[in-house]
Amino acid sequence: MDGIPPERVVTDSWPALHGRPVLRRTVAVSLVLLVSVAAALLVRGINTLTLGGGGRETDRDRAERLAGLHASQHPGAGRAFVPVGSVYTHAPDGSAVAYLHYRVAGGKDVGLADFLRAYDLPDPGPAAPLPPDLSTALGGNEPTTAPEVPEPSPSAPELPGPSPTLTTEMAPADPVPVPAPAAVDGDEDEDDDTPPPPTPTATATATATATVTVSPAATPTAASAAPTTTAGRRIYVSTIPGGLPGAADIYVRATG
Repeated sequence: MDGIPPERVVTDSWPALHGRPVLRRTVAVSLVLLVSVAAALLVRGINTLTLGGGGRETDRDRAERLAGLHASQHPGAGRAFVPVGSVYTHAPDGSAVAYLHYRVAGGKDVGLADFLRAYDLPDPGPAAPLPPDLSTALGGNEPTTAPEVPEPSPSAPELPGPSPTLTTEMAPADPVPVPAPAAVDGDEDEDDDTPPPPTPTATATATATATVTVSPAATPTAASAAPTTTAGRRIYVSTIPGGLPGAADIYVRATG
């Protein structure tokens, strides 16, 4: 439609808009708002699907929280590991049970040491058999035995040092001399048979000198933060045969 003004095309499509410019502008603005709202809803829907439910907790989140391995439970880790397999269910008695499977590639990428460091876990210990229900829940391709990671033991807080003590030492003071009475003139009362009064002697006045000894109290040191422990959690580490150094599969079973 070369040479035809755009407004003529619109009015030709909608004959009711002929000669009504206000109505035309209202319809145009309404169409723009409708398209904007539709685009916003579309973007929100895509974000909801790609970012894990838009804040809604999934079974994977519940399983990670039950095992104490959710990213929100380790804010200072600097990285989060996403399980390649997760199952959240309930036992016959109603208690929650979580099964998780993590895999680290090793080599120059993230390895087992990074996983243990991120979640404050110690090095794996002796090999132990995996629970049968763990293999059933995760697919049955897990090894029968694998080194088990012991639960980190919380460190006891350091007790404060001794309180200040006061030590008082009593030291006797020097004796205080008492002056003797003045001498009596020999010419007076020579015939007086009254015996002279006894000569006063120096009297030692005991005074106490208090010496205060303050023993400084030991400055209490802040105890290091205790690692997170989760009751009913079992973690197994299986190295990947032929994989890069640090490559491993981590299997977790937790109850709560």
